[in-house]
Amino acid sequence: MSHVQVEIGGHPYRLSCAPGEEDRVVDLAAELDGTIRALKVRLGEIGEQRLTVMASLTLLDRLRTAEATIAELSQRADRLERARERAVLEAEDDETPIAARIDALTEAVERLTAGIHAQVRASRAAASEGPSQQDVPPASFIAVRPGGDASPAVEPAPSGDEPSGTDAPDVEEPFQVPSFMRRRRPPW
Repeated sequence: MSHVQVEIGGHPYRLSCAPGEEDRVVDLAAELDGTIRALKVRLGEIGEQRLTVMASLTLLDRLRTAEATIAELSQRADRLERARERAVLEAEDDETPIAARIDALTEAVERLTAGIHAQVRASRAAASEGPSQQDVPPASFIAVRPGGDASPAVEPAPSGDEPSGTDAPDVEEPFQVPSFMRRRRPPW
């Protein structure tokens, strides 16, 4: 058994305690002494016995308030634990549909991606081959030559129905920009 020397309400006391509890007993005695001193300031000199009773009641009130708070927090912790368990069970029940939805969305994204890649490859292939004669409509622009003479700059390509005048391969003439598309210089 260990012993500690404390002062409570201006009086020294020698108290016994279990080994290792000395600091705790000193702290408790200091709290009781502080409560008695605070009551002396607030209530004045009402006698040592009454001050000790009032200090004891004050400390018991704090203890009961702390116990009630602990009980309330314990109940809240139990409710939260039950709610967590319900949420886990509900999540386990809903896990399969969520996984199925994720799989379906993944497949849809993969199909869309494959379609986009196919379109890109087709566009690149068409661009590398260049436009074919069938894809390009025949052009017929009229160039206005100085002096107001209008003549076709590019003849329309002959269709397969009309006989061509020569058997020589067609040679395209250089493209001339139509007059309405030419950039005009400002008059200044």
